[in-house]
Amino acid sequence: MTVAKFKVVIRREKLSKSTNEAPVCLRITKDRKVTYKTLLHVSPNYWDEKGQCVGKHHPNATALNAIISQRKAELEKETCMLALNDGSVSIETIRNKINDRFSFDLFEYADRYIENLRKNQKHATYKKYKSVIKKLRLYVGKGNLPIKSISLDFIEAYENYLMNNVGNNRNTTTVNLKVLAKLVGDIYRNYDLDETGNPFRKIKFKREQTERTYLGIDEIRKIQDLKLKLQSPLYDARELFLFECYTGFRISDILTLKWKNVTSGKISIRMRKTEKTLVVPMNDFVRSVLDKRRAVVENNGGQVLPNKYVFNILKVDVEEVNAQDALNAISSATAIINKQLKKIAEKVGIEKNISTHVGRHSYATALLTSDIPLPVIKEMLGHSDIKVTQIYAKVVDSKKDEVVNCLNKLYHG
Repeated sequence: MTVAKFKVVIRREKLSKSTNEAPVCLRITKDRKVTYKTLLHVSPNYWDEKGQCVGKHHPNATALNAIISQRKAELEKETCMLALNDGSVSIETIRNKINDRFSFDLFEYADRYIENLRKNQKHATYKKYKSVIKKLRLYVGKGNLPIKSISLDFIEAYENYLMNNVGNNRNTTTVNLKVLAKLVGDIYRNYDLDETGNPFRKIKFKREQTERTYLGIDEIRKIQDLKLKLQSPLYDARELFLFECYTGFRISDILTLKWKNVTSGKISIRMRKTEKTLVVPMNDFVRSVLDKRRAVVENNGGQVLPNKYVFNILKVDVEEVNAQDALNAISSATAIINKQLKKIAEKVGIEKNISTHVGRHSYATALLTSDIPLPVIKEMLGHSDIKVTQIYAKVVDSKKDEVVNCLNKLYHG
């Protein structure tokens, strides 16, 4: 991070022939780039180059130098405040700020934000933001996008483009717009712009309820009762899936579950997606799986060590590799498991498209149909917002409507 340098200079090359005065400017240098802010105008004959001030022989030297000092201090403060908010702030952003121009470049800000995500190893968010900005660049068709260009009309036109030209569905389009809203909002806040001018403040984001695939108790039992060869790929995939059905854990948290997370009848994990701690009591099925896993290790002459995985699927220790390698390992393992689950579904005659996340949906739906209160389900799933949990409630309600419709058809013949 380079620090901006300041110097008061007179720009003789800008001498006005009509007034015989040149602009006295604050020269700001950063990253070998320069910008100027005019403070006042004075004849070059009165300028003290060494003192960076108006010479004493000017009749209003004291007043003019006071103006220079005050404006210099104000501009230095503004620039330093920008640097505090964003250490990698560019000379272009400084120029826009000190000249009160409403032309901050969204792409410039987004590039720095995305790079910081990469440096902080937030790779899932990094990939999402990078994809969103790539689409926007293609739409804009040029290398810059001044913040003043982002109006309600612009947003509506871009929304239409995403849905009708790119082919994004309603929810994917909303995800894209929310990322842009976050970046635009950051610029307004970080650079003290008038937030009433932010067009995203007037937008209510739309979402469509998606059909969440889940398995009923009978379907889960079919998979549970399927005879499979011990420790085969299908067996391992089935065990991981059922573990998700009985805990509601995400597959990433099950794959990275270590023995140190299992203590005195409870499982305590730090969820990879939200980085929040989740503690859940064990049920009988979970306890039986853990006992079996423990017995396999010990019967083969091994030890159940705290830092070893419960499910020995991942080939790397996610705590010892960088975030990108950990994400790649989990994604690769999940893809293989999903292929095995499709084979299992075919074997037991389930026509639904089963994937690892279906286990989590099945867990949530089972709790709801058992009349477990939403706030309790929210805590068991580790949701930060109960609105996310309510999506499952809507799914259950829609199925209740289907039952009513079915009975009405039966009644009316």
